Amino acid sequence: MNTQLPNLGLTGILGKGGTATVYQGKQLSTGRDVAVKVLEADFVRSPEDVTRFINEAKACARFRHNNIVRVYDAGEEQGIYYFVMELVNGYTFATYLARKKQVAVEDVLIILESVTEALKYAWQKFRVVHCDLKPDNIMVDSSGTIKLMDLGISKSLITATRDAADGNEEIMGTPAYMSPDQIYDLSDIDCRADIYSLGATAYHLLTGTTLFPGKTDQQVIDSHVGASFARDPRILAPTVPRALAQILNRMLAKDRNLRYPNWETLSADFQRLYAGETLLATPLKPGESSVGFTLEW
Repeated sequence: MNTQLPNLGLTGILGKGGTATVYQGKQLSTGRDVAVKVLEADFVRSPEDVTRFINEAKACARFRHNNIVRVYDAGEEQGIYYFVMELVNGYTFATYLARKKQVAVEDVLIILESVTEALKYAWQKFRVVHCDLKPDNIMVDSSGTIKLMDLGISKSLITATRDAADGNEEIMGTPAYMSPDQIYDLSDIDCRADIYSLGATAYHLLTGTTLFPGKTDQQVIDSHVGASFARDPRILAPTVPRALAQILNRMLAKDRNLRYPNWETLSADFQRLYAGETLLATPLKPGESSVGFTLEW
């Protein structure tokens, strides 16, 4: 990138995605090491979406939670849109999956609890929904702390990719983890959409495969909202406890009214799992969840 961003010195590329490039850099006024996410030039479609992106990025700077990557600033320079965030020395779970294929049950439970606490904080205090939960957006730092990225900004990015050129609006997210609520483009999306996406993410981490592998993006989207369901995770990962499979079954309800109603009830079931107590969630009927069950509950 040739453009010099104000108060920033960029030292190298950390990674590239479909919508942005992330650079390592330094905030010149403070000497703080940071990560700088720069949106691709052809990504932003309208001044309204740009304004929304900048405003939401700045709003993310309000978050103060140990499991959320801090956003320090956002801005624009000569048509370059970017935000400055905490530099996490660690790796994403997408990178981990590429190397190890699966994540141990005890580690997935830590991820689930940490992300649940982060999103409970964001929802309770700011009514923020992530809208793009996936292994790429969950990191672990050098001390073992789980860090959630792009909270609040993801919603902006998804909104910015709507394309009505052919008369049909489409929300571009990540099909493998997308909730039916997003697919239906509900106007009142709430924390239950993230609960679904976190369930899809946990399924991938545990089993090494997404809910609906080997399908086109459109087929995956159809599977989330249709009668399709993935295999019981215990078939692919026999170490998954029955209670965790039952929790995933409820998190991945196709009808949001059948999911956990909020982060508090999900967190309560994690505690019941650890204590060996009866869960709040009971198994759904076949076809009501995107993850089915073939083994005894």
